[in-house]
Order: sequence, then C-alpha cells, then structure tokens
Amino acid sequence: MLTLILLITANIGFEYLFVDPIAHRVGMGYAQVGDGYSISYNPAGLSYNFGSFYSASYLSYIGDTHFGYLGYEKDQLGLGIKYFYGGQIRKTDEWGAEHGSFGVHFMDFNVGKGFFYRDVAIGLSIKAIYAKIDTLYSLGAGVDLGTIYLWEGSDLQIGFALKNIGSGFKPYIDSLELLPYEVNFGGIKRFIDGWFGLDIVKPALMDFGIRIGGGYSVVPNLELKASYNTLLSSIKTESSGLEFLAGLTAGFSLRTNALCIDYTYSPYFDLGGCHRLSVSIGG
Repeated sequence: MLTLILLITANIGFEYLFVDPIAHRVGMGYAQVGDGYSISYNPAGLSYNFGSFYSASYLSYIGDTHFGYLGYEKDQLGLGIKYFYGGQIRKTDEWGAEHGSFGVHFMDFNVGKGFFYRDVAIGLSIKAIYAKIDTLYSLGAGVDLGTIYLWEGSDLQIGFALKNIGSGFKPYIDSLELLPYEVNFGGIKRFIDGWFGLDIVKPALMDFGIRIGGGYSVVPNLELKASYNTLLSSIKTESSGLEFLAGLTAGFSLRTNALCIDYTYSPYFDLGGCHRLSVSIGG
C-alpha cells in the first residue's frame, strides 16, 4: 500500500525513458524474441538468444532533439546503452538577458539476463541513469522485469514487461524523482510471410493505451511493417483534424544473411516527424 501511495504522489522524472529509438519493432512487440533488441523491450527475450547480436539505432526526434542506442546480446546476456541529446538551449535571466546556452544530456546503461523456469522465459535487467542539464546533474537506478511464453505449434507468443521500476538517488537540487514506470502486456502471432501483434500499455502519467501492428515480407529479404499507438494519437496540433495519424509508424526491413537494416517514420505534423534507423548484425 505504501508503494502504491508513493507511485501516485511522487514526482516522475527521466521521461526520456518513454521514447523508443529503435526502428526494428515499429514501437511495439514486447513478446518478440530473437532479433537482438530484447534488452530494450523485455529482458525475458534474452532467454531465447543462442548467438551474438550487435545493434545500433538513431532517432531524429521532434524539436531538433536526438536519441541513440547501442546494444549487444550474447546467448542469454544483454547490454544496452541509450542516449538523449536535447540540443543547445538559450540561457536567460529573469530580465530576459541572454547568458550563452546550455545542453541537455541523458544516458542510461542497461545490463540484463534471461533464463527459463520450466517452459516460461523470465528476464531481469538493471539500469543506471545519468542526466545533466546545464551544470546540474542527477543519478538514478532501476530494474526491468519480464516474462514470455511461446505456445508450441501455434506460433503465438505472449509477453509481460514491467519497466523502469526505480528512482533517482542523487537529485538535481533537492527533490528526488521516480523513474517513469511502464506496464506492458503483448502478444505476437507469426505467419509464414509475416506477423501481427497487439500491446496493452499503462505508462506513468498516462491512461491505458493500445499498440497494434505487424509486418509482411513482400519478398524474402524485404519486410514492410507498420503500427499504431493510441497514446501518441492524443497529441494535439493544428493539422486540421489529422492528429490521430500521429500514432502511426511505418517503415521497412532489409535483411541479407546476418545483416538487418530497418527504417521507420512517424508523423507528428506541426511538431515535425520522427525518423528511426536501426542496423543489427547477428542471429
């Protein structure tokens, strides 16, 4: 009960953790495995890795901000590093006089392990967070927990992930912040030429949302994919009623042997668009 009260009343910070910089899963897929990105979504997916994966992703985000991601997964262990750069912001005093500029930088380091309990995959990852705004910095730590079950013979995968459970332990000034927790429940159905997925998500500071999407291989080495996120569709702009399309993400994957290249685009209209690019080697 005390934990619930703290989650309701405490300050939520480190919101950049909500943003997904990876193109491969089109912003969803917490039940997916075997693609080298499990440490970022659901650490239980590491249980199904039997080999090595190297990955790098870049996201050109709204407001001329940028995200980067590096990942390494080998067998049932994983390492992920995510970085956010908020650009240079003008520094002014209370009278509006300018005094140069300052930067905004966030980074987190994530280490995880997957294992099996009977037929159920379970995963745990630990993350350390560094955030700096001008000359002030904050430190935090947290965990991600997850489980995945694959039904044999049905190509159906079910996953549950509890992300960003933790808190800052060194505040910018004097107020500690909780990490922005996120509860995800998802399912994936695979077919001969593609897949279809559905996620139900409850982030901190937001209502429940749904992510739905899939991919289709038009030729053996080319997959088209798209998803829709109801949480992002609530973004308000001046785009003549087209705001609901802000939840859309679409793109493609190119694969040649062990190399996979992914690109996706998300329209935010007056706020700009988001370009994601991911490259992975392994499998």
